[in-house]
Amino acid sequence: MKIIWYGHACFWVETNGVRLLIDPYPEVDDDRIGEVDYILITHEHVDHYGKVELLSRLRDATVIGPKPVYMTAISDGVTKVREIEDGQTIELKNGVKVTAFYMEHPSSQYPLGYLIEGDKALFHTGDTYSTPVLQRLRGRVDVLLVPISGRSTANEREAAQIVEDMRPRLVIPMHYGIYGTGSPEKLRDELQKKRIWTLVRPLELYEEFTL
Repeated sequence: MKIIWYGHACFWVETNGVRLLIDPYPEVDDDRIGEVDYILITHEHVDHYGKVELLSRLRDATVIGPKPVYMTAISDGVTKVREIEDGQTIELKNGVKVTAFYMEHPSSQYPLGYLIEGDKALFHTGDTYSTPVLQRLRGRVDVLLVPISGRSTANEREAAQIVEDMRPRLVIPMHYGIYGTGSPEKLRDELQKKRIWTLVRPLELYEEFTL
């Protein structure tokens, strides 16, 4: 599995040869984004939906998102788009699966997180606070992408609770540095307070990480 962070909550993930882009915000440098088969959108807010119309057309990618995203994409002229609901699994190519989980983000109409299963299992929470739903994923996730900014979503302390509930092998913090602050070091400190030794691996902008 290859992972590239494009800032905020935007990641490019390749698994089993399938290329996914998650939550392209408006200012993302789309010239740096390579080929994409699917664009996953966690919810309808512009800092996650931002460049869907442009990138779906330029990359000929299928957009997948909850109903508010689906309706917005249709109105924006996106022709390759699929709706996904809480608990639903969509089979992509090469045995890759995406399963949606309803998250705790009150300002959104239908916020989702996505479990992406290919050669590894990765979970992108989207925007969320700590929620008991995530305990259902305990032991199932290799890589957790979790927000730490505290701006309408989890801060470092709440992110540590999410990690405690899920116990992933690896944590990559997100949702900081573009529109708000957040400290991976503080996340590590919060995890140490809980005596949880999960590896925290912050990514530099545009860094490619292989697991």
